Amino acid sequence: MVVFMAMLFAMLLVSACSEDALHTPTLAQQIKTFEASGALPKLDVSKDIKGTDQNQNGVRDDIDAWISTLPITDVQKKAATQKAEVFQKTLFVDLTDKVALQVVGDGLMASTFCLADVYEPKMEEGFKLASKIEALTFNTKQRAMRYIQYNKARSGSVTSAPTGNTCK
Repeated sequence: MVVFMAMLFAMLLVSACSEDALHTPTLAQQIKTFEASGALPKLDVSKDIKGTDQNQNGVRDDIDAWISTLPITDVQKKAATQKAEVFQKTLFVDLTDKVALQVVGDGLMASTFCLADVYEPKMEEGFKLASKIEALTFNTKQRAMRYIQYNKARSGSVTSAPTGNTCK
């Protein structure tokens, strides 16, 4: 009798688990739900390394839209957009042109200082936002690989800390 009860309990447990599994959304479904609700930005995951930039401001439209929804000041949004624009430039800068690479590197440094300045005295918040923008910009394998190539091309170079107002 004890064996029968144990078997019955095990069968009920297995059937309950499999029934829950049928109703549990997949990770892809959960992501789509969060994107639809606005909890996650709806990102461009196309194979086009540059992505869509219909307003031609140098920032991918999905990242532009995400920045516009952030609960931050307009000055902070402008600084975030500046950071996104420079990250985007790393995707199409000529990796053999040392001058062009330096210009983009200087832009990245300036945009980092700008974000820190507009978040003063909570500069760490600006750095966290920069990390999020970086993750969103290089969100596909092609984009991530290109960013790695950019960083490899910049390896060994020197960028000086900018002075004065670094915000556009």
